[in-house]
Amino acid sequence: MAESTDYKNFKKNVPQAGDRLDRVENVVVTGMPDINFCSGGVECWIEQKSPIEPKRKTTPLFGSNHKVSQEQANWMLRQRKAGGRCYFLISTDKRWILVGGFLADQLNTMTVDEIVDQSVWSTMKPVKDKEQWQTLRQELQRRN
Repeated sequence: MAESTDYKNFKKNVPQAGDRLDRVENVVVTGMPDINFCSGGVECWIEQKSPIEPKRKTTPLFGSNHKVSQEQANWMLRQRKAGGRCYFLISTDKRWILVGGFLADQLNTMTVDEIVDQSVWSTMKPVKDKEQWQTLRQELQRRN
């Protein structure tokens, strides 16, 4: 349920007129991310994850919930190797975090603090400041 609510929040606050945002439910290509976003001629793929943060800071965020599958990691790594842009948009019960797809093989073993340290964007929930959403949009638009 949280992933659906988080997606609606993302969709409501990030795209602007002229942007394209598609939710992808693909049963043919395993591991393909959930969201395709294009803005200003820059396209990226986004895998959405909505885990609950563990009580202990030393416990990996994906230790027991919403793990990155091997198929998802492989897709992200192939996308990066081909020169494409891809991210994980992680929406926990406490914060939003955007990290590059290059972390696909490592995310399942990383703590929240380690993920935030490697993030290109993060903010606490609830996001009341529209500028925070615009900063996320700008990061997704940035050319490599």
